Amino acid sequence: MIQSKPLPKDAEVVIVGGGIQGLSIAFNLADMGMRNILVLDAGYWQGGASGRNGTLVRGAFSSPEWTRFFAHSSKLWIGLSKRLGQNVMYSQRGYTQIAEQNSTAQMLQRTMEVHKDCGINSSILTDAELRRVLPALAHERVSAALHLPDSGCAPHHAAMYAYHKACEERGVDIRYRSEVTSIDNSGGKISGVCVGESRVNTQIVVLAGGAESNSLAQLAGVPLDGYPMRLEAMALEPTRPLIGPAVALLDRLCYMHQTPRGEVVGGAEVAERPQNTLNADVPVMAATAKAYLEMFPQLGEARILRQWAGLVHISKDFGPLMGAHHQMPGLFISAGWCYGYAGGPAAGELMAKLIFKGELDDRIKPFAVDRFERNKPVVEPGIVLRHFD
Repeated sequence: MIQSKPLPKDAEVVIVGGGIQGLSIAFNLADMGMRNILVLDAGYWQGGASGRNGTLVRGAFSSPEWTRFFAHSSKLWIGLSKRLGQNVMYSQRGYTQIAEQNSTAQMLQRTMEVHKDCGINSSILTDAELRRVLPALAHERVSAALHLPDSGCAPHHAAMYAYHKACEERGVDIRYRSEVTSIDNSGGKISGVCVGESRVNTQIVVLAGGAESNSLAQLAGVPLDGYPMRLEAMALEPTRPLIGPAVALLDRLCYMHQTPRGEVVGGAEVAERPQNTLNADVPVMAATAKAYLEMFPQLGEARILRQWAGLVHISKDFGPLMGAHHQMPGLFISAGWCYGYAGGPAAGELMAKLIFKGELDDRIKPFAVDRFERNKPVVEPGIVLRHFD
């Protein structure tokens, strides 16, 4: 994945960030006919959040804005292997949201109305249906369960390989271990980027750098909402099949799924301040283990195989920041992604249409970079993340 040849002198577009967001944008731009696309990433292959996530794909949330966008991305995941020409190993096994508290159950009922308006295939499961879908669940703790049959999961190594291969086949120049040290502007618009002593002339730069989004925006001399946040996950030793669909335990800020190898993978959030570190910690591991044990008692004897952390970029309303930057012509942003893996296919397609064709799709309009300046946050109650004061 590392290339030693000199950087090109010119590029039609430079994408900073080689995770799923950057590669998806690059692939879609190339597929639309753009040439001389350069992707730069300071880290190593799959070293960021695209190689450290829970691999879940959820096609709907509780707000119409999130639901319309992620429903589109979920549909793209279903056909992504054919589109990329490589198997992304997407498993359409479903996704079930579990409410324990009555207030959360009421939120799921309101969510159903949003899904109905948006044409989403979902349902509140009856007790009998829930026992068929998740027989190992501690049903006595559940007050409501909403099921999304068209959602699922895909291992990140397969999806990232597929995007990388498809980009290479279309002539995209991808460079890892290539840190952008400056983003230049001339006359108030983008004019180029530098990697050390090497300069690449370009009039279009896309920032898709995940947890480094704020630092990259500073290089461009523009403000950007949000901050880096650490998320953690762990995997249990393989066990017999217990969990069919992916699961979100909303009241515990916990998610999980079981891999084909039998490992239960997931994580939970705890009341900590955001930390910009990859170091794992015991409180998160303990919170995840507690959720597993109480909601799936059969996992009580399973040992923890591994635990890891990853960094994402979080905005004020936890929603993505997508579109042209309002203060710098030629600068485009794909940041704020706490669900960036699931949203990768849609973000790549719709951002590419904006960059290449100038078409601003209604599904990304609500997530404009300047929405907080305009007092237009997007409220989404159904995320499995903790809000900090």
